[in-house]
Amino acid sequence: MKQGKSELSDRQRLALELADHIMAYHGQLTDELYGRLTEHFTREEIIALFFQIGSKNGANWFIIAMGIENK
Repeated sequence: MKQGKSELSDRQRLALELADHIMAYHGQLTDELYGRLTEHFTREEIIALFFQIGSKNGANWFIIAMGIENK
């Protein structure tokens, strides 16, 4: 069974918020959001989150640039 948004943990909701924020503001992170991240994630986990968000975003830009269609 899929989890609904209300069933997500605080860490999961914050990770999704981070991904949305990074995509909307091109990697710019506010002090307020970073502060909340440090309450729930270690420095290494925050770096891993940024890496995952960035690598997925870069892959999507490549797919768009190459005109690759999902079949």
